[in-house]
Amino acid sequence: MFADTNNNRIRMLKRKNSTPPVVSVSAASFLGTEIAVESIVAAFGVDLATSMETANTRPLPTTLGGTTLKITDSFGFERLSPLFFVSGNQINFQVPAGTLPGPALMTVTSSNGTISTGNLNIVSVAPGLFTADASGQGLTAAYVLRVKNDGSQITEDVAKFNQSLQKFDPIPIDLGPASDQLFLVLFGTGMRFRNSLATVAAQIGGTNCEVLYVGQAEGYVGLDQANLRIPRSLAGRGLVNVVMNIDGKLTNVTTVNITG
Repeated sequence: MFADTNNNRIRMLKRKNSTPPVVSVSAASFLGTEIAVESIVAAFGVDLATSMETANTRPLPTTLGGTTLKITDSFGFERLSPLFFVSGNQINFQVPAGTLPGPALMTVTSSNGTISTGNLNIVSVAPGLFTADASGQGLTAAYVLRVKNDGSQITEDVAKFNQSLQKFDPIPIDLGPASDQLFLVLFGTGMRFRNSLATVAAQIGGTNCEVLYVGQAEGYVGLDQANLRIPRSLAGRGLVNVVMNIDGKLTNVTTVNITG
């Protein structure tokens, strides 16, 4: 508020309404300052949408509940992002294919015209592992592939939801007879553009393990997959950590339970 030179008029200046910046992280780990091309991202802010909506079509829509999310990359190219979910304070989206590395601007426009922005650091690889409870911590989102001596294959869960305690409990992995081969199939995002398998390392319970595949999970938008051979030396270790290093970047740490 101020007066003019003759003190004849009192004027009030109003601050232009603005929304807090949108903050984005990996939807798998909820960590890091880097966002990978084609990865699944969770963006947090205020007034991002006027309703809560989940996409139920493929390909994913670029408008959901009247909300759009546009990314302007380091070369100035603008692309609308495929949207998984929108709500007032969170949007889950995929970084559009073709987005170029470097600093980028994210612009969210809700159905009522509210515009929110945030900065992104786009890179080729920013690995994150999904967890059973979608928190980025604890039991990994995965399954075990067991290959028997006769070539038959069995898939086994590594976690189950405890209704009474409202949390996920581990399902112990039994390594079984020495003739069985067991592979841990992990799910993550931000991994598909890794340089090569030679630049990927993984540990289960602090033990190095063979990495057979890191790439897209077929049939799923933005989802990546890593196949690890479970070392038999881990028999009886119980709850152990799982972590990967992809192109020199560590994932979040998740867990599995290994028995006999």
